[in-house]
Amino acid sequence: MDEWKQRVLKRQSKETDMDELRVLIAYSSVHGSTAEIARAVALTLCRTGFDVDAAPVAEVRDVSGYDSVVLGSAVYGGKWREDALEFLDRFAPALSHRDIWLFQSGPLGHSAQYIVRALPANVALMAEHLRVKGCATFGGKLTGNVGGPVARFLARAGFAGDYRDFGEIRLWAEQMARDTAMNVVVGRTNHSPNGRAEVVARK
Repeated sequence: MDEWKQRVLKRQSKETDMDELRVLIAYSSVHGSTAEIARAVALTLCRTGFDVDAAPVAEVRDVSGYDSVVLGSAVYGGKWREDALEFLDRFAPALSHRDIWLFQSGPLGHSAQYIVRALPANVALMAEHLRVKGCATFGGKLTGNVGGPVARFLARAGFAGDYRDFGEIRLWAEQMARDTAMNVVVGRTNHSPNGRAEVVARK
């Protein structure tokens, strides 16, 4: 991290009350795996000092009270769940004025957490429109006694197991917290009487 960024983050406690930053983590989960990832992200952000709410997308009625929104969806057959897509569509006008982060979970296999998978095409288009700050793909979880025919077939083929890397999930959430704090500090500095000149000079 360069010297200017270090100085900005050191001023964070003085210029930014992290408790004032509210984050919503909305998720679409079938058997609870994606919900557990969402809660892990929420816990990390809470420990960083953010005010965090986590809820299924179906329970979210309004996003106007939040500075940032994180949306996560399980992926089946390369597709996001329908209620997660409806969330993006329903709140698009409000989300366009907020920091948005996306994650998806689903890849199975021992190297799942290292597989970089693009967002589904329809989600990628919406993400571009909303100018999302970042997205991540995490491994999924599959048990042999849960799910439909495809899930049972995959379980019999040897893909049953928990392939989520909670260390990676925590690191992603920590990076999100740093980026969000930086955006807020720089934003406030840019709106101060002499802050903009100071920021430009130190770039």
